[in-house]
Amino acid sequence: MVLRYTSSSDGLERPREPVFNGFPAIVLILSAAIIGVSAIGFLAGDEVLNWLYYAFALIHDPQINYIGRPFGAIGPVFLHVFLHGGLFHLIMNMTVMVAFGPAIAKAMGPGMKGAVGFLLFFFLCAAAGALFQLGWSWIVSEKITAIGASSALSGFFAAGGWLMGGLRGAVRLSAPWLVINVVIAVIGNAITQSLFGMQLAWAAHIGGLAGGFVLFPFIVALFNPRLRLR
Repeated sequence: MVLRYTSSSDGLERPREPVFNGFPAIVLILSAAIIGVSAIGFLAGDEVLNWLYYAFALIHDPQINYIGRPFGAIGPVFLHVFLHGGLFHLIMNMTVMVAFGPAIAKAMGPGMKGAVGFLLFFFLCAAAGALFQLGWSWIVSEKITAIGASSALSGFFAAGGWLMGGLRGAVRLSAPWLVINVVIAVIGNAITQSLFGMQLAWAAHIGGLAGGFVLFPFIVALFNPRLRLR
């Protein structure tokens, strides 16, 4: 690790902290894992890619036999976050991770306990989004294959709002993302397909957002009770 020095007003040179010191290690580790698995999916041949989808992706299709999936039927509820549909999809999600992840991780407290709290929050939001998506697909008899970390990261909008302004802040920061996804649900995915080259799992986004809104205060109270949310 390289230290850089900067001159202060008293003429003395003081060490400047490296950029990544501001990022809790758990945020970097989780981001690296997501990028790594996604990169394997981008670069792998069809056989490996098909295995990754069968093992990690959320799939609702009555014609598919789920017996023998490597991580069972429950695994993909959490593991779909590690796959992405393309580089743009991955960059968008990692941008949200970088924007919100450090503050959320620090809110969970220092050390291993805080890291566990961050991972618990992330994967519970992912599960909330996945179950909402699967439930909606079952209700409307829609076949889906869904991947990406945006189910979990949708919960980060609510968490960021809680940190900035308590309940009102959570509502204020969650509302735009909720409205966007409700609009997508109403008009369909044709516009997002033409603009971004992909369909957005709006139900997973809403589920993850709701999970983050409800769960964040409880998880913070459990892992870092000294932090008082307004």
